[in-house]
Amino acid sequence: MGADVKRFIAIVCSLLVAAGFLTLSSPAAFAKPAPGNAVVLAAGNPCGGSPYACANGRFIVYAGSQVCLDTTGNAPSFPPGCANQNTLFGNFGYRCSGCDWIRLYYSNYNSAYFCVPPGYVYGQETTPGLIFDKGFGKAGYGSTVWRNAASAQWSGPC
Repeated sequence: MGADVKRFIAIVCSLLVAAGFLTLSSPAAFAKPAPGNAVVLAAGNPCGGSPYACANGRFIVYAGSQVCLDTTGNAPSFPPGCANQNTLFGNFGYRCSGCDWIRLYYSNYNSAYFCVPPGYVYGQETTPGLIFDKGFGKAGYGSTVWRNAASAQWSGPC
């Protein structure tokens, strides 16, 4: 697991400890590989067995080791220093009907996108092969998501 992913997980878990939502155990207990080599924070760890156990309503994007986007809403355009710089992202959305998944877009809401399920964290070092796989024929379709995302939108399962 890359340093950015470990740092991201450590930050999230530190916040959960500080808020009293989890008790610390070994660092290896904080992440469990998921299908497609994603990292699921909520399954098989101290947060609980649900993708929503670590939910705080946020979508977080890192550029290198720095948080460049931390939002509870849609992001029609990533801020400078974040657009096309993403190296790690995580969906900590609350359970809701049609609004707990993230569509990570290549450019704007009319371009190709990648779906981020609730409770998932993806990092460039651990999942280098992720591509924008939704929106066939649209700009960015088939391109790597790494250092190519420019907007995000909450949605239902996709």
